[in-house]
Amino acid sequence: MRRFILSSLELVSQIAIFLILVAGLINGAIIGGLGGGAGALAGGAIGFSVAVVFCVVVFGTIYLLMEIAENTRRTAESVEAMRRQGNN
Repeated sequence: MRRFILSSLELVSQIAIFLILVAGLINGAIIGGLGGGAGALAGGAIGFSVAVVFCVVVFGTIYLLMEIAENTRRTAESVEAMRRQGNN
């Protein structure tokens, strides 16, 4: 069940990353386009850049926590196996 939840979280995170990047691009283009001229292109680039930084921070933290949980579980299993071998 744990693997299913982590796999689901990873899939949802990937979908959210895509949607946040698209939203950043669109919002930046709209806000930049209000000034007219090439502002839409510059605004889109800035909005996309801000969205990339946001995604790296937020979803990087999520992936890091997922890896910490996985490594902690593996370490606990290894320590338990070593303890069982020592008692035999």
